[in-house]
Amino acid sequence: MAWDKDLDKNGVAFKIAAEAGNRIRVIAGPGTGKSYAMKRRVARLLEEKVKPKRMLAVTFTRVAAEDLHRELQKLDVPGCDELEGQTLHSLAMGILSRGHVLTAMGRTPRPLNEFEQKAMYCDIAPNQGGKTKCKELVQAYEGAWAQSQGDQPGFPKTTEEKAFQAELLSWHGFHQSMLIGEVIPYLVRYLKENPAAGEHSEFEHVLADEFQDLNKAEQTAIAYLSEKAHICIVGDDDQSIYSFKHAHPEGIREWKTIHPGCADFEMAECQRCPTDIVAMANSLIDHNKQRDKRELKPIDAKGKGETQIVQLPNSEIEAKWIAKKTKELLDKGVQPHEIIVLVQRKKGAPAIVNALKDAKVPAKSYYEESQLETEDAQMHFAVFKLFLDKDDRVALRYLIGMNSNNFYAGAYAKLRAHCESSGDAPFEALEKMSAGSLKMPHTKPMVEQFEKIKKKLEDLVPLGDDVPRLVDKLFPTEQASVADLRELALAVMGEAKDANELFSLMMKEITQPDIPPEVKEVRVMSLNKSKGLSSPYVFIAQCLQGVLPKIQKDGTPQAVIDARLEEARRLFFVGITRVKAGGNHPGSLFLTYPREMGANTAKGLSIPFTRTVNGRAQLTPSMFIQELGPRAPAPVAGNV
Repeated sequence: MAWDKDLDKNGVAFKIAAEAGNRIRVIAGPGTGKSYAMKRRVARLLEEKVKPKRMLAVTFTRVAAEDLHRELQKLDVPGCDELEGQTLHSLAMGILSRGHVLTAMGRTPRPLNEFEQKAMYCDIAPNQGGKTKCKELVQAYEGAWAQSQGDQPGFPKTTEEKAFQAELLSWHGFHQSMLIGEVIPYLVRYLKENPAAGEHSEFEHVLADEFQDLNKAEQTAIAYLSEKAHICIVGDDDQSIYSFKHAHPEGIREWKTIHPGCADFEMAECQRCPTDIVAMANSLIDHNKQRDKRELKPIDAKGKGETQIVQLPNSEIEAKWIAKKTKELLDKGVQPHEIIVLVQRKKGAPAIVNALKDAKVPAKSYYEESQLETEDAQMHFAVFKLFLDKDDRVALRYLIGMNSNNFYAGAYAKLRAHCESSGDAPFEALEKMSAGSLKMPHTKPMVEQFEKIKKKLEDLVPLGDDVPRLVDKLFPTEQASVADLRELALAVMGEAKDANELFSLMMKEITQPDIPPEVKEVRVMSLNKSKGLSSPYVFIAQCLQGVLPKIQKDGTPQAVIDARLEEARRLFFVGITRVKAGGNHPGSLFLTYPREMGANTAKGLSIPFTRTVNGRAQLTPSMFIQELGPRAPAPVAGNV
């Protein structure tokens, strides 16, 4: 099918797809059809015989990357099978894993899972003021890298920062690893220091989606990769919701200034949401000051839709109310995959997921590393890593210390010192210690833990690449604490030819949880994760002051408070605009919040409260409820 078939020649989608300029910006609000326009643009390039390998389609999520590929296949465009949409992180990992890049960088692109950082903190904390201070310094270090554009990323400024960075890099150098937050900045550094490298001219066309959610380092990496290419950036600063990853929405706002004469397009007609949702979204986002003023345009044919704002007596009943309402929808013929439940706090999701399952509603959580919540799951996954590579020093470090509050930091320091002076690998040295040929004082508990881990590895050896038996051994059916890992392993097992492929597939799903094109369950996720999705039925739970928005600590600068409030408002804006009207569905939005919850539960969820009654924290509805404007219904009391 031709790329322009059925396209309105006067429409903005056609103009975007047909634009021949080498610098293009597209501002596209939620549901305005940007994906459709981008797919048609890529289809045109393929039809014009641009080689697929010379096209880079970078997206913020794997969902969008795989959706691009699927949609191009539907268009039956020659060469689409060879086109790979990908996240910038996966692209960076691919480039950094090339031999010549590793030689130039002197680092090993082996990122740490979140749970593995616990051992790292214990090792470097003694010289850095404790684990809490150490975590703060790591966040500052990654932030400096992510926010540096043009300058050398991560450059330490104070004496404290210099000492910390030296110790941090020393740890990663010995363990042949790096932080996830270093991956993109190291790509930037490589491209900056190697202007003659082939990567600068590897692509002829670059498409960068969700540009507002990229940080400065990521935007700089794209700039280097597109120096000699045509580039089209797409996004919406009203949907910038990743400040915790140091997103730089100014990048898309300033694009026209940086690239004078660039082609500039705006997509404003919301083809997804009911008209009342569009009105509420406009009212809400208009409270933000740091934005280019514009409005979504409703389509009357979409209808008004349905919105309910419900306060429940407590958090337990809120979870049950959502489950009951969901079950009622299913009984009326709604399919589970047509329902999305958004819960911003990861710790607040299990109660709702459990309530759904208790109501016999099929539900699945899509939070990052959600399969690694339990210590058993962390241990089993680390054992899997070490089974595949006994020289994986990070996995070994975690496993030999996981039964100690400080990960046997003192004993491990002696082991590391020996390895650095002798050339022994840690696994090799521990084997010598276990055999008695190498002795170190006060290391016995650590060595005993190593012996337990080694026994687990020996039990796996006979299984080799027998993937089904390996899954049964690593993630046994009867062990509830690894049930999520087992479910994941079984889901990807059919694609794995051997144990290494099984691990790679599991790792990708754990660190970048994908939402497959054909889901069968009610999806439970954060508002951040919902970006790019739409559904006829959307629940947003725990709409509380302290969650949406989060309350900032005393002493936080006012400028920071204002910026975080605006991002929280953008996050709520993204959440409510997931609602899709069409077919037999008017588009339904359910906003819920509890009047109270157990004080300890509220503390565990970091929800602030000013008073308690009989040990129950009294909670305040989110300020964003009132900002939805006159088209929003009045809140009502609910119960089960």
